[in-house]
Amino acid sequence: MVVLPVPGDLCRECGLCCRFSDPEVLTPWAVRPGQPPLPASFRPPGPISLVPGTGRMDLPVVVCDSLEADVSRCGVWGEHPADCRLYPLVIVRRNGAFYLALDPDCPFSARMPLSFFEGWATRFRTEEWDHLSSSEILTLRELAQAEDRPQYRAVLLLPEPGSPRPS
Repeated sequence: MVVLPVPGDLCRECGLCCRFSDPEVLTPWAVRPGQPPLPASFRPPGPISLVPGTGRMDLPVVVCDSLEADVSRCGVWGEHPADCRLYPLVIVRRNGAFYLALDPDCPFSARMPLSFFEGWATRFRTEEWDHLSSSEILTLRELAQAEDRPQYRAVLLLPEPGSPRPS
């Protein structure tokens, strides 16, 4: 299981990845309403939901209920869904293809060279993505399409269902 090594102190300082201004987008895929069954690696160990909270400058947001706010720590760390484990890498669908892209809004993305994220993206592709079935990848298509933002920087192309895969 790939978990990006984002420093805990940075997460406690920022917390953007667990606090969301719009629950319909940019939230863990497992909590979005009306989603098809997700591949196992994208599901949390138990139910998670979004609850009202506050963000920077006391703006209203929804917060993942797995966030232990008093210590700014994920209560399901180590078993959290793939889209959480990868952040600030984000699975997007752009121009008909899946990519891992980098969200520049995460302060960690500015602290590390692009080659660092390319290495982790490659690791995710070989350890997890390449082991998903075609039907599992197809369930992610709509979510990944909605996830893309113009500011995200494409890091790695992910193979499409039916394309040659490593043996």
